[in-house]
Amino acid sequence: MIINKLRNKFLLYGLSFVIPFFVMVCVFLLLKLTPFGNNNLLVSDLGTQYSPFLTSFKRFFEQGDMSSLYSFSNGIGGSTEALIAYYLMSPLNFFVLLFPYDMIPIAISCLIMLKISLMGLTMYTYLDKHYNQTSVLTQGFSLAYSLCGFVVVYLFNFMWLDVLIIFPILVLGIERLWHRKKYGLYAVALFSAIVTNYYLGYMVCIFSVAYSVFLYYYYIYKPKPIAKIKQFWQDWCLFLTVSFLAGTATSFMLIPAVNGMLKTGKSTFYLHDFLPIPKFGLEALSQMAIGTINFETRLDHLPMVYSGIFIWLLAFIYFFLPTVPKRKKKAMAGLLIFVYFSFFFEMFNTVWHMFQSPAGFPYRNAFIFSFILIKLAYETYLYARIEQDKDLIKKRVLLAGVVYTILLSIGQLFLNMGSNHNYLLSNIYFIISVAIIWLFVLLITVGLIKSGTVWHVLLMICIMAELGGNLWLSLKDTPFGQQKQYEEMYNQQEKVIQNMMGRTNKLNRFNHRVDNQNDAYNEVMNGYNNPVLFGYPGVSSYTSTLEANTQHALVDLGLYAKNDRRISYVDESQLANLLLNVRYTIVPKELDEKKVLHKDKLSYTYLNDEAVGMGFTANPDLANLEFNGQDIIGNQEKIMQTIAPQKTEYFDSLRDLQTSQKNKKVMITGVTQSSGTLYLYLPRVVWNNVGKLKLNDKVIDTYQYIATNQLFNLGYVEKDMKLELTFNSNVKADLSKMAFKTLNAAEFQHVIDKAEENHLELDLLNRGKLKGTVTVNEPNQLLYIAIPFDKDWTIKVDGKKTRQQKILDDFIGIPITKGKHTIEMSYSSKALTIGVIVSLFTIVMSGVAAYYFKKRSR
Repeated sequence: MIINKLRNKFLLYGLSFVIPFFVMVCVFLLLKLTPFGNNNLLVSDLGTQYSPFLTSFKRFFEQGDMSSLYSFSNGIGGSTEALIAYYLMSPLNFFVLLFPYDMIPIAISCLIMLKISLMGLTMYTYLDKHYNQTSVLTQGFSLAYSLCGFVVVYLFNFMWLDVLIIFPILVLGIERLWHRKKYGLYAVALFSAIVTNYYLGYMVCIFSVAYSVFLYYYYIYKPKPIAKIKQFWQDWCLFLTVSFLAGTATSFMLIPAVNGMLKTGKSTFYLHDFLPIPKFGLEALSQMAIGTINFETRLDHLPMVYSGIFIWLLAFIYFFLPTVPKRKKKAMAGLLIFVYFSFFFEMFNTVWHMFQSPAGFPYRNAFIFSFILIKLAYETYLYARIEQDKDLIKKRVLLAGVVYTILLSIGQLFLNMGSNHNYLLSNIYFIISVAIIWLFVLLITVGLIKSGTVWHVLLMICIMAELGGNLWLSLKDTPFGQQKQYEEMYNQQEKVIQNMMGRTNKLNRFNHRVDNQNDAYNEVMNGYNNPVLFGYPGVSSYTSTLEANTQHALVDLGLYAKNDRRISYVDESQLANLLLNVRYTIVPKELDEKKVLHKDKLSYTYLNDEAVGMGFTANPDLANLEFNGQDIIGNQEKIMQTIAPQKTEYFDSLRDLQTSQKNKKVMITGVTQSSGTLYLYLPRVVWNNVGKLKLNDKVIDTYQYIATNQLFNLGYVEKDMKLELTFNSNVKADLSKMAFKTLNAAEFQHVIDKAEENHLELDLLNRGKLKGTVTVNEPNQLLYIAIPFDKDWTIKVDGKKTRQQKILDDFIGIPITKGKHTIEMSYSSKALTIGVIVSLFTIVMSGVAAYYFKKRSR
């Protein structure tokens, strides 16, 4: 008897994992997604960020130096602690170690299916442990959580899904803490949620307080004439203490993460984000239907409150059932409204999102609303089962169907007529949703008469079809990548890069591009994170943890930054190659002015002679240079004059320079005064208004679309060459502060020669250490090092520790004397050290205190 009961329970738990997995397999089969087809999920942030980061994760454990958390693949170099904390703390990431590098996209597809299936398992666990009443239909509620609106829309941001796996267990832990004074499950779950993804973990912390208020109000609080603070503290002491200790125990991850995030552009606050302004209107009611969001609208849409039509129908019934206590209805309604206000008001939305309004992918706490809604719907199901008056239930079901249909119709009407019309995908999905509402009304009312296994199975099939169909609708128009082409591209590029890196153990940077027409992506990827993907020292980066100072320094040298999360080396400049030591350029097109080292069907590999090393000595005045963001060429001129001073300028202006604008066409003409590379910088032109850039009728194509600004490299020109630059502009172009100049090739060679005289080359050793030698020919010099300034670097000259200083906005400079010197650099994160100490102390002391109180209670 007991064995059969356990077998049945195990079967039901197994089904809660298998059913979401089965639905995912069916949808992936229909879409021909890996591992069932050639389409892969290399789109959006999954293609640009998560896939490269997971590839780097695998490389770190298989090839890397695990003693160091500093990487020169992270932009031009930086600590990876914040990046790991934000993107890679899921223990499920170890799953990718089972796959080859070129099959990481397949691993990601499997990982997403695994996570969504685990969500079903943990949700079923919550429903079983909390209510102690489960049936075949309980699987429908756990499936609704697995495929709620949040999951359907943010499936590509799968790093967030771990928190959704933990969340039902955390709620169960909160309940045990308040009901039984058992805090272990809550402490472990809260700790795990924060560690796996501290961003959503923060939201979970807010909910934990709100849910505790709900439990306190419904189960504990009793109005008294005089509220006693002591009693209130006694009631809340355990929850607050455990929450604080669990949060503090994550310091090993949280302190380095916060330290890193404070260095990003996200530390800026805007008053508008904290105003109590409504973000949407009644059109949000339309989101209770299927087919409301797809790939195109993933970055900007209405709240994803979809949790399944069956769930919404039962949720409406909940408030019409007389068997549900009024106090509980009030408490549950208050909890739902509290979470919904985080969508509705800009101020609350900003607070829930760590005091930063999301830059795309809004309403990231929507899974909490879905969880509450599913919990409420399940209680409706249980209350309805014990209600003796079945006719009353039928009436309430019909009433709920009418209310649901009316509200959905109002939402659809406002969506069609309002300013948010662009969120509308198709009115057909609305009609289908209404049909599904009344199908479920029919099934529920018939089931009240003929309740049994067949009815449960039929209802489950309908729920699976609806939720799976909604997922399919969301994904069907996605520009999926191509797996076989990706494998071919990855292996070919990996071979080229490893061949270049294997030539020397010196630290050199690469500027690497892959033609979007020849690789595996159907969406423009721009190769921001190619350094991370292929494991080489690079320049470009796209991550939410990009350091603002480094980005600003590179922008002031002419590099392209679309926003505060991106930096890209689109058009090379010779001085930037020298300063950053970009030794190799790997691009998909032939460049006449560069020396070819290797050629294959996908790319050309070039050597940049101006990249002489990772540092060089210069006049100490280099430390005093200040950049002007509106004068990139002026910034470069200052640097060159400091390295190799001369009376004439290195950049030569065009003679007979003239400009004209007519019929939205801009023309700039002039004659060169020297031979060299031609550069263009228009600081007051917004480039997303510009098209058809031509030089002497030859179209100027950049490797990626320029939306803001950069220093344009227009190629090599000869002296006395007539130039005609034209482009179209949707608005009148502001040509003030324009710089259209030639870098005199012969004069620039003096800069290269001067830097090479006293250059520094660094060997990348193990344990995050660098070592090199430099010969200084003049006294009292400044050694420039092409590494971002960071106080966690320890630098030694001839074995003696020396103080570094920040120069050129964000690079390292150290004073150095005449002679030959050995330079040693080692990186050790103080934030990580402090975090580990705080975590260990908290865990040990918490364990001692728990043991003491447990022993004392006996």
